Amino acid sequence: MRIPSASFLVIAVLLALNVCVVAAPVIGVANISGGLTLQGGNIIFAPTFTNTPGGSETNSFAGLTSGTIQSLTGDPPTGILPTPLVGFVNFTTGLATPVVFDLTSIAPGVGSSASCSSATPGSLCTPSASPFTFLQLTSIAVVAAFQVSGNSYTGNSASGFSPTTVVFSTQNPINGTVPGIYASLVNGGTISGVTYSASFTASPSQGSTVPEPSSFVVTGLALLASGLLARSKF
Repeated sequence: MRIPSASFLVIAVLLALNVCVVAAPVIGVANISGGLTLQGGNIIFAPTFTNTPGGSETNSFAGLTSGTIQSLTGDPPTGILPTPLVGFVNFTTGLATPVVFDLTSIAPGVGSSASCSSATPGSLCTPSASPFTFLQLTSIAVVAAFQVSGNSYTGNSASGFSPTTVVFSTQNPINGTVPGIYASLVNGGTISGVTYSASFTASPSQGSTVPEPSSFVVTGLALLASGLLARSKF
């Protein structure tokens, strides 16, 4: 039976619409960097980021050059979020197909609140109920990190996504001491001019996102600290 040419057009349109709405899980690693401001319990990101110079973007993130990120305000809670933050990060420029990251959980920091009063190099501070881990790098410099998890996908998450773990860390030390930074944030102060890097790792399996062990943050801080100390000596 011959199909009228008009039918071919209808079929083509339906197929095109189907392609637009079907999502797909993603896989690979993305490394990004940008600027942020800490204001009390708020993490105010500059709205755009770029890929980290020298970073290696793989698989679904290959070719990434920039994208957008939302801020976290109102003392973001740790643990699984009551409502996912849809489109927390959008990987757009340079990709064959844009990738969306929905934030679903924020891991608690791995330091102790008791260490927030110590300026001894090597001490790890996590304010009560905070996602941050502050490391006193030297007597006058602090670095920080925090970890989140969520789902990455193309198109619409309803038809497929990949669990993704993310570690944010400061690219350069923050001048000061842990007690000073802690006191400033608790009193609603502002720490501006902070540069960060973040590594996104998306797995191919689908399902609910489970936060990875906090050792990711410890490892990230150790690598960051060793790199910064080596650079300062050089």
